[in-house]
Amino acid sequence: MRCSLRRRGSIGLLSAAVTLLVCTVLPGLSQAQTEYIGRAEIRHLRWGESRDGWKKIYFFKNLRIEEGPLGTAPIVIGDNSPTPDGKTDLLLSFDGLKDDYVDLGSSNYTAQEVQIVSSPDIKMFGDGAAGFFHHNNLLALKPLKGSVLLEDPLGSFTVDFYLFPNSVREENRVFSWYAPAVDSAGYSGVRAYFRDGRLFWEFQKVFSRQGSGARSGVASSAAVDVVARELHKTPIGEWHHHAIHYNAETGLLTLLFDGEESALVWLTEDGTEEGSVLYGRFSPYLKAPLIIGEQYLGFIDEFRISRGLPLFYLGRYRERGEMRSEVISLPSRGTKLVNVTWESEEKSGTAVRVYCRFSDSYFLPGEAAQGPADPALGDEANDRESPGWIRVRNGEPADKTLAKGKYMQWKAELLGTENRYTPRLTSLDFALELDPPPEPPTLIEAAPADRGVRLRWVKNNESDIKGYMVYYGTSSRFYFGKGSNEGDSPVGVGNVSSFMLSGLGNEQVYFFSITAVDDEGQESGFSREFIGRPSGIYKE
Repeated sequence: MRCSLRRRGSIGLLSAAVTLLVCTVLPGLSQAQTEYIGRAEIRHLRWGESRDGWKKIYFFKNLRIEEGPLGTAPIVIGDNSPTPDGKTDLLLSFDGLKDDYVDLGSSNYTAQEVQIVSSPDIKMFGDGAAGFFHHNNLLALKPLKGSVLLEDPLGSFTVDFYLFPNSVREENRVFSWYAPAVDSAGYSGVRAYFRDGRLFWEFQKVFSRQGSGARSGVASSAAVDVVARELHKTPIGEWHHHAIHYNAETGLLTLLFDGEESALVWLTEDGTEEGSVLYGRFSPYLKAPLIIGEQYLGFIDEFRISRGLPLFYLGRYRERGEMRSEVISLPSRGTKLVNVTWESEEKSGTAVRVYCRFSDSYFLPGEAAQGPADPALGDEANDRESPGWIRVRNGEPADKTLAKGKYMQWKAELLGTENRYTPRLTSLDFALELDPPPEPPTLIEAAPADRGVRLRWVKNNESDIKGYMVYYGTSSRFYFGKGSNEGDSPVGVGNVSSFMLSGLGNEQVYFFSITAVDDEGQESGFSREFIGRPSGIYKE
């Protein structure tokens, strides 16, 4: 709920002051509630509980909204899906997959045939995976100029993907860029297929000994056929990560299963680490398309080709995620945070951390640091944003000396465990103690004197009154007077009930009003206006 104070009248045309407390529901929040503890009014601002309750979030990183029971919508850490970077040659997430369309997200390839099925239920990450239910299900791509696979000589590259096989029968083929060689007998290219329950990688006429036609574009008798197999058998009906990495500088071919080395092959002339590195190049006559999933039964997700060795995204969730609210305008500068409570599920070492920051002046949601607010957090936590963040604990009283002001922003960090577990944040509730500006004081007398006027008023009942401001001027409701011994209008006085304003002009009519100011610097509306005319006849 957003509350604002509206004062009737203007600085140049001020009526007897009436202050209205106007409250509206803040967009994106669950319905706000008000309660009273003693004389304090407590306002609750809530987020969550349903999908609509998480609107008006300024910053949302590595998180997603999950569909929970009974319409709840908890926030969880996002899927640990790969993200494109400078090494990415091709990345197929299969999200938004249609029967005849797949988003390649790369200008280095073009699709020639799309015969795969979207799988929204069985998937590793994102909105879906690619389903291969028949032997005619496949994805045919053509590598274009700029692809790492067309470089001559072949540079370092990696192919990795997640598999969920329904079958690992002999010759079930996952990946191939493979065809009869135009320039010699036999086949040329690369393929990955199952045999004996393991994934095999086979390169034919791709690597050759230096010289003897290696760079001529013509197949040479010096070509070396390479076959490597994973050490681990691939389970049926489970997601597992597979990768092959070729290092063009050392000649090392590495197979990986769930991020662990499964096989090593030295592509050197003598097959050892010390040998001369073989020359790598896919034949320029290899006109066949690159095919994914031909004669494979199961599901594939996050298929990727990269230059060099990319970061592998293993595990179900990212390590952490963060969200921040917009900057929220509160009813008054004196608004204080009572506590923050949240509903969450934090198991297996996962955690939710909540922070707030307050200011009397508006600040941008992503404003850079200006100084720490909570010394207990240390420099790392405080040096990133300003005003400094204050860490709060679930349901415990907040430090009201730090957590108060006209503007508030909060952030929540979700911390996972080993990319396997995520906390679930269902709702956030902020209890705020409202401290509206003081009521206008009651001015009861403006007694004229020689070159002055003595004002008397009834002191306010509020316990946090710091003092009063005396306004004066020579026109009604236009309090811009100048020249008194105590200063130009307005004149600040202490927490008193009378004040002598001196140094005024005799026989000049003056108009007076006063306001009250509390410890937070909040000023009330104007009191009733009084009129006084200083004169020499009042000399004692």
